[in-house]
Amino acid sequence: MNNIEKMFKAIKLDKYRPSSTSYFDPVRKYFVPKTPEEEVRQKTIEFLTTHLGVPLNRLRVEETMTHVKKGAKGRADIVVYRDDEKKNPLMVIECKAPDVDVSCDVVLEQAESYRKILKADYIMLVNGCNIIMYKYQDRKNLELVDISSYKALLESKVAFTDNIALEPYSFEEIMSYELQEKFTQVYVGCETPKAIKSFALNFLNLILLKSISEKSILEALGVFEDRGTGRTRFGNGAGYNYQIKTRLFIAKDRKNKDQIFGLSLFGKYNTQLNVSIMNRERRHHSLQLDMDKYCEYDYRTNKIVITHNGTLSTGRGGSISKFTVVDYVKDNAPDLIRDEEIYLGSVDNSRLLEWNQPDVQNFIKNLFHYAVLRDEVRKKYKRKYKRK
Repeated sequence: MNNIEKMFKAIKLDKYRPSSTSYFDPVRKYFVPKTPEEEVRQKTIEFLTTHLGVPLNRLRVEETMTHVKKGAKGRADIVVYRDDEKKNPLMVIECKAPDVDVSCDVVLEQAESYRKILKADYIMLVNGCNIIMYKYQDRKNLELVDISSYKALLESKVAFTDNIALEPYSFEEIMSYELQEKFTQVYVGCETPKAIKSFALNFLNLILLKSISEKSILEALGVFEDRGTGRTRFGNGAGYNYQIKTRLFIAKDRKNKDQIFGLSLFGKYNTQLNVSIMNRERRHHSLQLDMDKYCEYDYRTNKIVITHNGTLSTGRGGSISKFTVVDYVKDNAPDLIRDEEIYLGSVDNSRLLEWNQPDVQNFIKNLFHYAVLRDEVRKKYKRKYKRK
């Protein structure tokens, strides 16, 4: 990934007002409405021609896939061609607004679907802050070290990044001040208490860096397939979007339908444990657990007790009474109720967390079960609201 924020800020685009504020697109030769994504696209065109040496007449903007393959859907933001006739695609470019993380898997998947149809060699992902470039080689997309010029791309004179596999951290490293500072305001919050921060990093070390080798462990977690980690994009009940590195699993819901479950951490001021659900209807964080608030450290046993009060948002500022949620859980999973709260588990944080530890398995299984129940409450509430 290469930072291009300063370079893109230096590119000044002329603005016009045929009706609303617009830019003149030099490729399509007409006005286009000013939006954050369109600004990135127009600056990318300028960047390609001025900095990378791409001839303007070898660009197409919003290339429709049906022009290439009958029945294919979608439009590539920009396609760079090898020839003046624009018959031999070289690179597919996907432009996103600055608030979209271009390292997110879903962005690469979108660009790859176009690259595959066009049979191009390269992909560029850009959001006005960062650029990532890939070359399709040996049946996979390999990330380039630098932003290569048009001439270098044509001649395949490119260098690739070294993908070094990360090793899990030791318990001593997780408990160290240095590692906690390294991940503060990335995965853990700057105001998170030290005991909770160390638990959060211990859990993060598990879900992002440790593999599962036994089927019995998956069964104990309440899932049947481990899909590894990926940077995925999720919404939440309040309408926000997150792009977070997530551990993904496939499991059945209570109606025996396949769902993709995700576990991730995010931190700024507090530390947030996210449980995401993806299915054909939506992808979102079903539970965003404030670890600062709902994790309690017992100094006598060195255990972390994790609970939740049942609060549940429904989007656009709406919410469902926590008592409604607690009552629903009581009826459908009474083992998750303790002292009128949702009990998610008690985890020993005096050692490295491992997938084969029963308290860890129980905690994760409870997280998934509770997330499913929360979605059932949301669905029930929305049906009731529609009838009104």
